[in-house]
Amino acid sequence: MVILGIDPGLASTGFGAITCGPVSASLSRCGSIRTSPRDHVSQRLFQIHRDLNQLMETLKPEVVAVENIFSMVRYPKAGILLGGVMAIIYLAGFQNRLTVAEVTPREVKNALAAHGGATKVQVREVTRRMLGIGEVKSFHAADALAVALTVFYRSYRGRNDIVLGRNAQKNLRR
Repeated sequence: MVILGIDPGLASTGFGAITCGPVSASLSRCGSIRTSPRDHVSQRLFQIHRDLNQLMETLKPEVVAVENIFSMVRYPKAGILLGGVMAIIYLAGFQNRLTVAEVTPREVKNALAAHGGATKVQVREVTRRMLGIGEVKSFHAADALAVALTVFYRSYRGRNDIVLGRNAQKNLRR
């Protein structure tokens, strides 16, 4: 089973795909979709949509795991733009008939680093070790891999009733 993790952002949307076995996962592909601040928001959102669709068609994930956005009281415009990116992610998932699972940053930290106050560097290092890979250059890609791993471990621990469809659950048990 392949889980595609996504760390949403208008300037850089990180992605990380993992292939899951019965008890472990391995890296399939990771990177980021970068958009230019010189382009209009509509063009940037379209680029993210197009690139995500290509990724989903190529990687054929069974689940898309996305880091849930948090409230941006101090920067409401940034929150609104990030909401647009989330809508694009959900649209791409729907168009590709995929389940989209949301994961909070605290859940990622708890699942991978065993405490909700872990730093990004700590989560990045744990993710790297769990997947047995070298340095992940992009924090966005590393975050996306951490989100995918969190959904994998959530599913592995039997908390997959709502998150994963029946086919994904069967493949996870194989």
